[in-house]
Amino acid sequence: MKKYELIFILRADQPEEQMAARVERVKTIVSAHDGQITQENHWGVRRLAYEIEYENKGNYMFLRFKSHGDAVAELDKFLRLDDKVLRHLVVVDEEWEERNRVAMAKRRQGQSEAAEATE
Repeated sequence: MKKYELIFILRADQPEEQMAARVERVKTIVSAHDGQITQENHWGVRRLAYEIEYENKGNYMFLRFKSHGDAVAELDKFLRLDDKVLRHLVVVDEEWEERNRVAMAKRRQGQSEAAEATE
């Protein structure tokens, strides 16, 4: 089972019930493929960086989940066909927090060694 992150943007003029209904549908799809939602974060309405289908604001939702790969294909199909969803993106979460922590520790160590060498 892999870890994934999903972000989708709903049209800003849609009521919160619409967002809740789509999140429930995503949860249903994920659980149907023996997966589970590990994090859910509603970012709210935000200004888009550029217009999408003549819209300049969008309602953002972020989900992190564990599932098998076939769930991603079904999620993609569901979100692509929904006309109220402006954009969506599903990516594999490759333990970036751990890699980032290790990289930052190496960078700090290299900076302290460089500072000691100049003294």
